[in-house]
Amino acid sequence: MRRGETTIRAYPALVDEGGSVAIRLQTSVADQVAAHRAGVRRLVQLGVPSPLAYIQEHLTSAEKLSLGASPYRSTAALIDDSLRAVIDAELSDGPDALPWSREQFESLRDRVNAGLPDRLFGIVATTAAVLAAAREVDVLIGRSSSLQLMAPLADAREQLNALVHDGFIGRTGLARLPRLVVYLRGISHRVERLADNLGRDRAWMLEVQQAVELYTAAGGTLPVAADPEPRIREARWMLEELRLSLFAQPLGAQGPISVQRIRKQLSA
Repeated sequence: MRRGETTIRAYPALVDEGGSVAIRLQTSVADQVAAHRAGVRRLVQLGVPSPLAYIQEHLTSAEKLSLGASPYRSTAALIDDSLRAVIDAELSDGPDALPWSREQFESLRDRVNAGLPDRLFGIVATTAAVLAAAREVDVLIGRSSSLQLMAPLADAREQLNALVHDGFIGRTGLARLPRLVVYLRGISHRVERLADNLGRDRAWMLEVQQAVELYTAAGGTLPVAADPEPRIREARWMLEELRLSLFAQPLGAQGPISVQRIRKQLSA
């Protein structure tokens, strides 16, 4: 748009308005991409038939019990977040991966809709395993309470809450979701062995805190934000791999990991 001698540029994007989607102008390409990704996600959610009734009808008794104790306000909210994770799995990072035409959008919607109930049942099964592991951690921390162990137990509790929370399925993503069970078992491994060498645990905790400070200084949050930058998203899970490499070595971290590697990731 021209205003006298000045050219004003604006960038249109789909915008998520909850029960609907609108088109709004954004002030930068970065804002456009962020808004459009959320808008496309919502439009797909509104455009595929809801499998909620079918999923709820065919849940096992064990799954119903596990999901009933989840941090989500309802099973419907959990399934909706699972659908979000399916959509995100079909989207890649960057503006070129987003649909900007009707044809591109319909292709995305059809990919999401293909075999959707089966995909959601798989997510529900994985989520039930995550929630079962989280309950074990919660009980173990509660049983281990003592004045001497307050600091590491508080750290373990914060780690648990950053992993399993309202919205954790979509924010974790399908590729990473099964790994949550390992991270939670890592917390249990740590708590069970706290009394063996409290000094060593404190030294490792300081190392983790250094990495977390780098992460938060770069804009990262715990729990991780809904749509973080790719470098932040990767660094967030590197923090969990670092914890495994220190506190739960028998469970095995994925690849070499250190505070220095996390620093390098955040500066990418």
